Amino acid sequence: MAFVPEESISRLAAIVSSSDDAIVSKDLNGIIKSWNAAAERMFGWTAAEAIGNPITIIIPRDRLDEEDYVLSRIRQGLTVDHFETVRQRKDGTTIQISVTISPIHGPDGTVVGASKIARDISEQRRLRQEAEEANRLKDEFLATLSHELRTPLNTVVGYTAMLQKGMMDLTQQAKAIEVIHRNAQTLTDLVGELLDTSRMVTGKVRLDINDTDLSELATEAIENIRPSILAKGLNLEINIEPAVRILADRDRLRQIMWNLLTNAVKFTPSGGRIEVGVYAESPSAHLIVRDTGIGVSAEALPHIFKRFWQGETGRMREYGGLGLGLSLSKYLTELHGGTILATSHGEGKGSEFHVMLPLRIVAAKAV
Repeated sequence: MAFVPEESISRLAAIVSSSDDAIVSKDLNGIIKSWNAAAERMFGWTAAEAIGNPITIIIPRDRLDEEDYVLSRIRQGLTVDHFETVRQRKDGTTIQISVTISPIHGPDGTVVGASKIARDISEQRRLRQEAEEANRLKDEFLATLSHELRTPLNTVVGYTAMLQKGMMDLTQQAKAIEVIHRNAQTLTDLVGELLDTSRMVTGKVRLDINDTDLSELATEAIENIRPSILAKGLNLEINIEPAVRILADRDRLRQIMWNLLTNAVKFTPSGGRIEVGVYAESPSAHLIVRDTGIGVSAEALPHIFKRFWQGETGRMREYGGLGLGLSLSKYLTELHGGTILATSHGEGKGSEFHVMLPLRIVAAKAV
């Protein structure tokens, strides 16, 4: 047996003790023989509590077969390298870990136990899942963008080709020009949303703040959307308190209202109802858009203001759009120092969007 200097043993013990990774040893029966400070922090068991107990105290019941697999490899002198799994703390909660398990050899070279190094990878897993989700949303968005751009573009190209070839009489030409203009406007709006999103991401949106009558702006927005409401056979209820004044960028505020109102029209079936309310309740001005449309599930509600998110993508695809309107509305609302909330009692039970913005402070006149 080779002589190991006491200094080397002490240094090794210090390394094990100070390691941020849990370092544990066990015999071939799975009984814990050593347990460092990191293992105490990671699993909640003190060394005194853990040593002498089976390693299964940290293995969830549904993963006990993993220990049989590990011990079978260790007995063969093989290493289990960077094995990602789940282990259980003393309080019953679970932790995601990456574990490397190596055989421990006795003086005669036979395997007498195993050393285990475990690292908490919960944060890595979370970041990985977020990255995967971001990639999935990006791919879905690109597919959506391709679809949303192609439809109006095909219409514009088709009608202009027919006009160039003289295939229409004057009445048909007038109708074609109207259709081309409408689809060109759709393309302009899509590009505008993309540019606004880019400015939002880079923090380059600037506000032109002025004294603004929120009540007047809401009334104007309703009149602009009224033809769509009438065409779809929706009922409209308006409760606008007069002269609710705020300091705001009129164009950006108009954009918020347009997004909320067009969504209400888009997602409310014929015969449904849309309610629009504006009122002042110090210290805030309140804008409420409520509908009896398709609603939002409890699972989906926390995600509704995320960029590119459109609920159940397959189901929502029939309604069109890029899924940017609500994220832009939230960003612009917060840029004004306000908040926007979304509520719904579930699918098929309508939605409510509540925008709160700081009221304009009017200085009292000196007496």
